[in-house]
Amino acid sequence: MAAPGKPTDDGKAPGADSGGLDLTNPRHVRALYLDTLGRTPDGDELALAMGSRPSMLLRLLCGSIGFWQHWYEEQLYYFLLLDNFRPHDPGPGQRLPDLLAGGELNALEAVRGIVLSSAFHRANPGNDTFVSVVFEQLLGMTVQREPALLEAGKRMYDGHRASLWGQSGKSQSDVVTITCDQPHFAERFLEREHSRIVGRAPERSELRRWTTELRESPSHFPQLVLGWLLSPAYSDRLQRLRRKSNSQFLQGLFVDLTGRPPDGETLERCRRALSAVADAGPLRSVIARVLLGGEHIDLPGRDDLSVQDLVVHVFQRFLGRYPGPNELETFITIFEQCECETDTLVRALTTHWEYQYY
Repeated sequence: MAAPGKPTDDGKAPGADSGGLDLTNPRHVRALYLDTLGRTPDGDELALAMGSRPSMLLRLLCGSIGFWQHWYEEQLYYFLLLDNFRPHDPGPGQRLPDLLAGGELNALEAVRGIVLSSAFHRANPGNDTFVSVVFEQLLGMTVQREPALLEAGKRMYDGHRASLWGQSGKSQSDVVTITCDQPHFAERFLEREHSRIVGRAPERSELRRWTTELRESPSHFPQLVLGWLLSPAYSDRLQRLRRKSNSQFLQGLFVDLTGRPPDGETLERCRRALSAVADAGPLRSVIARVLLGGEHIDLPGRDDLSVQDLVVHVFQRFLGRYPGPNELETFITIFEQCECETDTLVRALTTHWEYQYY
C-alpha cells in the first residue's frame, strides 16, 4: 500500500499550470477525482497524483472512460432517468460513455440522444409534460412565460405541423432536435456543468466565450472542464468543504475501504436508500459501518507503523488532511489505551460528518 507523501514546507507556490491546485495536498487530489470520476483515488492513484503536475493529471482524467461514465450517470440523474426509467444499456462498445471516450460522439450529441431515448419518453409522458421538461431542462426556460411556444411544441409532439423558433416539425423528435439547435442549449448545458463541477454559476462573459468555443468545436468539452479545474474559481471552491452527493459518497467509500468502486446494482440499491430519507447522514454512517464489518479492508496493522504515523496515515487516506494537534493526541491516546485495531480508527473517521464532505 502506497503511503501518501508529506506536505512541502519550503513555502513555494504551486506551479504556473496549477491554477492554485496543490497535489501534495491529498484533499485536493481527492476532490479532483470526486469531481471528474465521481470517486476517490485508490492508494496507488493518490501516490502517483501527488508526484504529478496538475495539468498532466487533469489531461489523464478529463475525457477518460471513467470521466464519461461519471458524466453519463450525472446526466441520467439530472433528467431523473433512474430505476425503472433508466435507459437499457446496449452491448459493450455501444454505450454512450464508450462512444464519447472514443471520440465518436460529443457531449451535446449525447445529451440530445438521452432526451430522444424511449426512457426519457416513458419518464415524461404526454405532450404537456414532455415539451415542458424539454424546454425547461435543455434551455432553462420558464414555460409559463412562453405559452405560444409551449402550445406549438405540444402540437408538434402530437404529430401536427408547427413551428418553433422559425423551424418546422411534426413529431416528438422534431421538438427535441429543434430545441437542441437553439444557441441557448449549449449555454445552458455549460452553465449547469460548471455549477456541478465548480460549485457556482460562471460569469456571463466567460459563459458566452465557452458557448462559442463549444459550438465551434463540439468535442472540446473535456478541455473546457480541464480549464475550469485549473481556474481561480475552483481553487476558491477548494477552500471550503462541499457535501458529497450520494453517488460520490458511496463510490468514494467503496474505493477508500476496498480499493474498488461498487458494482452497478449495489450502487443503485444504496443510492435509492439514501435518496429515500430527508437526512441521509445517519444512513451513510450505517453503510460505512456495515462495509467495514463485512469486507476485508487493506489497512496497516499495529506493528506496521508507529502509532503517530498510523493516525496520520488514516487521516490522509480518509479525510485528505493531517490531523490537528488535539486530534492526533486524542487518537494516539485511544489507540494505545484501548489496544484497538486500525479499523477502529477508520470507523471513527468514515462515520464522522467531515467524511461526508470533500
